[in-house]
Parts: sequence; C-alpha cells; structure tokens
Amino acid sequence: MRNSRFRILRFAIGFLPLVAAAPGIPLLASAQNRSIETPNVTLQLSEGTGDLVGLHWKDPNLEVIGDPRLGENFRLLVPQVGYEAAYFNSRDQHVSRIQASPDGVVCTYDSLRNEQERIPVRVRYQIRVLNQQILFSIEVDNPTDRKLAEVMYGIVGGQQGIESRFDTESIVPGENRNLAPKSFSQFQGGGYGGGNLGIRYDANGFLYPGNMSMGWMDVFNPKAGVGYYYANEDPEIRLSALYFELRPFAKSAGVRDNWPLGSELPGGEPLGLTMGWVNFPYAGNGTFTAGPVALQVHTGDWHTASGIYRAWFDQHFRMARPRTWLRQESAWQSTILSNGEDAIIHRFDELPALAADAKKYGITTFEIDGWNIGGIDRGYPQYQPDPRLGTATEFRKALADLRILGVHPLIFSNIQVADTATPLFHSTLERYTVDGRWAPDWQLWGWGEGTIGARLGLARSNMAVMSPAHPAFRKLLMDQYLGLIRDGAEGLQLDKAGILWPLDFNPQLPVSPDKSLPLGVLETFQELLPKARAINPDFALASEISYDRALPYVDVSYLRMGDIDMDVALRYTFPEWTATIFGESPGDFNPMNNGMRYGMVWALAPRHYNDSVDEILTRPLARYVSELIRIRKKYEDLLFYGRFHDTLGATVRGDADIRYSVFKSAQPNSPSQACVVVNFGDAPESAEINFEGVSGSVVIATPFNPDRNADLPVRLSIPPHQLAVVVKL
Repeated sequence: MRNSRFRILRFAIGFLPLVAAAPGIPLLASAQNRSIETPNVTLQLSEGTGDLVGLHWKDPNLEVIGDPRLGENFRLLVPQVGYEAAYFNSRDQHVSRIQASPDGVVCTYDSLRNEQERIPVRVRYQIRVLNQQILFSIEVDNPTDRKLAEVMYGIVGGQQGIESRFDTESIVPGENRNLAPKSFSQFQGGGYGGGNLGIRYDANGFLYPGNMSMGWMDVFNPKAGVGYYYANEDPEIRLSALYFELRPFAKSAGVRDNWPLGSELPGGEPLGLTMGWVNFPYAGNGTFTAGPVALQVHTGDWHTASGIYRAWFDQHFRMARPRTWLRQESAWQSTILSNGEDAIIHRFDELPALAADAKKYGITTFEIDGWNIGGIDRGYPQYQPDPRLGTATEFRKALADLRILGVHPLIFSNIQVADTATPLFHSTLERYTVDGRWAPDWQLWGWGEGTIGARLGLARSNMAVMSPAHPAFRKLLMDQYLGLIRDGAEGLQLDKAGILWPLDFNPQLPVSPDKSLPLGVLETFQELLPKARAINPDFALASEISYDRALPYVDVSYLRMGDIDMDVALRYTFPEWTATIFGESPGDFNPMNNGMRYGMVWALAPRHYNDSVDEILTRPLARYVSELIRIRKKYEDLLFYGRFHDTLGATVRGDADIRYSVFKSAQPNSPSQACVVVNFGDAPESAEINFEGVSGSVVIATPFNPDRNADLPVRLSIPPHQLAVVVKL
C-alpha cells in the first residue's frame, strides 16, 4: 500500500557502484580487428582481446558503436580477502580463441588476469545472430572457492546516438515512469552518495526486478524512424541490473545537453555511452551461465521494441488465463480499520454499512486494511483479526455480510515483511531475514500514521525484509492466507511485494543471493493460487507489484499514481494488465480521469483511508466515479478489456491541458476503437478528435449526460477536470 513511499527509496538506490575503474585499463581497442560477417550484421572484434569494437547493422543501416575505443565484452568480479574490487575485464585479457561461424562468433578465454593476479577461471563468450537479433551469452567456469560476484556482459560501448544525438531518445521502463528518457543529451548519472563516487566517469544503473518493471530498453530517433532494442532475454528468475556509463564525463546543470563536445576534449579522448546487463550470482566453485542479452535494430520507436519484448515473453511465460471477478471490477474502496499507533477508526461490525455506502456508487469491491493484530504496518506477519476490533466470529460475519450485499471482501496482507518489535520475530522469524553482505543487517521499512512523530518517521514501527524462499517462513504465511480464505475472503491484496531488489546473504537460504526475493515471491504466488482455489474456486489475487514476471499470477497490481502523465510502456506491452489508481482526497478528480485514460481500476480511499465514500466532502467525487463506472461498463470491451494503444491511431488537437489515449478492440479484425480525452485544466478547454483513416459517425459519452452521436472530426468543449469518451463502433 505504500508504493509511492517505497518507490522513493527505490529510485534513490537506482545507481549502484557496480563496476569500479580498475587501474591501467586501456581505453583504446587493438589496431588489428577481425570482421565477422552474418546476414544481418557485421561484427568487428579486437584480435587481441576479442572485444566487440564495431557493430554495423545492415537493414536498417546503422552503426551502433560510434567510438570503437570503448568496445568491450564482459567484466567479472571475483573478490578475494583484502581486495573486494577484484575485477577481471575483457579489455585486459588476451583472448585464447576466436571461432567464427555463419551466425556469429565464440570467444574463449582460458584464464583471467588483472594487474594483481591471474586466476584459472575460463570464459566462453558467444555473440550469435538469430531471428533478426544479436544474442550475447556468457559461460564462466570457476574452479576456485572464490565467489563469482558480478557478471556484466552483452556490453555495447562507444554509442553516440542515432544520427543526431539531440534527436535520440531512450526509454527504460519503470513502473509508471521512463527512468532514462534522454540518455544521449541529458545523461542521468550519480544517485549514490551524492554523485559518482569511486569512478572517473559518470554512471547509472537500474535494477530488474526493482525500479525496472520489464527487462528491456530502447534507443530511438523518432525523426529518423530507427531504433535499437536491448533486453535481458534470460528466462531465469534472478536479480539483474541494466548499467550505463558515459565517458569521459557528464556536465552538471546542463540545460539542453550535458555531454561534452568534441571541441572540449583533448585529442584521442574517447567519447560515448556504454551499456551492459549485470548479474549478481555470488556463485562458488562451478559453472555459471547467463543470457541471452538481445540487441535488435528496428524501424519505428519504442512501441516497436515493446512488441519485440512481448513476443519473447510469450515464448517463456503464459499470460492468458480466465478473467477473474477481480479483473472485472472497475472500482474498489480501501479502508483502514486501525493504525500502528493504536487508533481504532472502524470495527468489524461497521464494515457492512461502509460497503453498502460504496455499493450505492457502483463500487462492489471492498479492501480491508489494518484488520490484523497490531493494525496497519505493525504486528506482521500475525494475520489474525485484532481483538480490539471485534471477535474472530464478528470478523467472519462481517465478510459474510459483505458477500450478501454483493460486495467482494478483499483482505490486505503482505509477503516479505515482519515487525521487528514482536516476540514472534525474535523467537522464530529473525532467522529468515534478508541479510547484508558483511553482517546480518536488517533492511528496515516503516510508515507511521497515528502520531506526528510516526508520520515523520521518528517513532514508527519497523519491519524487516524477510525472504519467502525459506520454506518454513512461506508455510507460516500460507497457513494464514488459507485461513483467511476459509473465513470468507474472496481475494487477497499482498502488499509491498515489489521489494525484490536486495541481495540476500542469509547463510540458511536454499537459493543464491540474487534469487532469494524474486524467486521467493513468485513461488509464493504459484503455491497460493491452486491452494486458495481448492477452497474457493473464485479466489482472486491483487498485489503491490509491477514486475512483469509476476503478471501471470496477479489479477490487479496495487499502484498509486497522482501525476498527470504516466509512462505507459508496461501498460502498452501488457494490455491484459491493469492496476489501481487512487483517490484519497475529495479533490482527486484528475487521478480518476486518468483511471479512464489508462484503463485502470478506480480505488477510493476516502479522506486517506478513513471514511465512507458517502461522507459529505467525498460525495461529489463518488458521484463522478459512479458516472465513470457507468460509461466504462457500457463500453468495457474497449475501455477495460480492449488493447490500450497509447496515443496511436487518433489525432487530438486541443488546448495545453488536454491529454488523450486510444483503445482498440482486442477482437481480431474488429474496427472498434475509443479515444479518451481529458481536460486537466481549471477552465473549459477545447479539443478536436479524429481517428486516423476513419470517417463517419461516432458516439460521445460524457459524465452526467446521455450519449450523443456526432460525425468525425469531433469538436468538443470539455469542462475543467472532466473527460469525454469518443467511441467508434
């Protein structure tokens, strides 16, 4: 539930000092290069190191590597006692063999060296061209007892944009924002310790899963109509990172461009962006394999890249499943019964009246928060009814009464957090915490509500991050989840499940540090669904997670978005997916309009989760949401179950505060489409709407008005903080 709060920390740790500059690394590629011809691509490899120093795509015609002196293949971290930063970089190696084939090349390194030592670690690095993609894979044979801590590979260095740097854009998909939109003109470096500590260039990194929702990015020039897709296409579940470097530096406070100009650099100084994917296996004696990382040049912009990634995803993960009752619900109410500072807001016997108020406005799902021992964000994982709110019998009766009303009870719970102040934590749970690299440090989270000091983070209850990869801890959770379903819960909302990025060095783990949280959370979903549906075949699951590999299990993601514009890459790539969008304040009309614009679930939490939707200040918002529900239900095959098409397929000309989106039918060959047009301004604004390549009559649906017909193009005046939906059937 605290998505917006923990996302701040997520971004704050977005850069990790993954790769320190090793002394003596040569930046110049070997003068002797080998050319490898494939049907789609010409590769240039250094004869001495095997590094990829040239990458020419034939169709579309594009030179991806602009400065070959920054070419490389891999970087491996194999720490030793007294020297944690023991990197072995491909540009420091002498390649043992370069074996070319019709579809690519394999570079073999029989041992590795750096300035301090040589180790008997063998690397097999493959670059293969298959189905219009370059695929990078790595195999590391480590016969030593030292841990293979980091594996950076698929490195593409020396990038300088597509045609004009200033027209080159980039997208790194986050949950609801583009994490790196202007990497070739406004490189976002730093983010750790006040800057790029420990390196002489600028760098940044993004974790997947973590602040990245999907494992791909795209570089594109919309004027040239060309881009290149770069993705982690390894189906194995583990933590990874997309890592960027800009050499030789980025300027501070650049208005339009923070890259150095060639005229500002001494002769011979290499310039360009390097990117690579990083794994963190911390694997001992044995063979570690990773990949592939894929690169593909394409026409169009990031929308094309989205389709490439989705085609790969569908080969490995199944999204199609029956549409649950929860996925069919347009709106929820969310209410906190008690908070972590002992304030009782509602008791169990008040829930039916609150749900009846919600139903008056068409809201038929009721999320119950703070019902558990200790209240919201306290006492976890003691997921039993808090006796201060009523008896267990009264809890079960309240859930039954909601169902009789025709309202679905959705119960708030968590997976990987535990209150550190409970006797249960110290007697049993402490052994399942996520441990740090150097000590069993706890990763602490907490949010206070009931006092000023708690809200300021000064006197809050703290929760440690736990790993559900421990079978005993997952059993403790599972027993309680299934008990709630027997008590009458029709669904669970598993909160904070997006905390997936910490490496876990707990020595009792049955998996490696990089798999503990992502694999543990997904295995929890996998175990819960069949067991829950054995009790209630209609059980549904919501969760505060937007990791793409969790989407096959989660009916609705719990997301909070108050900004006007949202990065839509996740929504566009997975049109089956949807998430909540919250109205907590009586004035939250604009977020509710965005719920229609993006095809999301309206979640009302009146007066910050405290009140009925029918309370006097919230009533106008509830009436407005009721109208949005009415419009969506009438055209739900487009607006809720159709394909979200971003702004593609329609042209909208309007005043400055106008925004729009397009939905198309999910049915093959259906011409139906809709355009949602929102006025975010404080005064009426005008818009002209037209569908590309379409003429004739359309239906205009607006709140508090009957539908009307009009001919394209449509000209509308939209009241402030309202919307119009134009439907072509």
